[in-house]
Amino acid sequence: MISSDQLLKEIERQIALAKQAQSEQVKREAVSAVRALCNVMLSDSPAAIMPSAPQTIQQPVASLNEQPLQEADANGESLFDF
Repeated sequence: MISSDQLLKEIERQIALAKQAQSEQVKREAVSAVRALCNVMLSDSPAAIMPSAPQTIQQPVASLNEQPLQEADANGESLFDF
């Protein structure tokens, strides 16, 4: 899911790219990207865009006591040991 704030920031970035573009091709590509991003924002599918809200990011918990799996028919720790 993409938040509307992320889309707007990307639109702003593409506009800045278009303003700074030296060649007409780069400028047209940036403007085309802006058009595509606007179409995504205006699409009829509200499920594709989340309203911006504070996001909580969960950090993965690393275990210091991890032991490699030991199997009777394995002959080493490498993935390539058969």
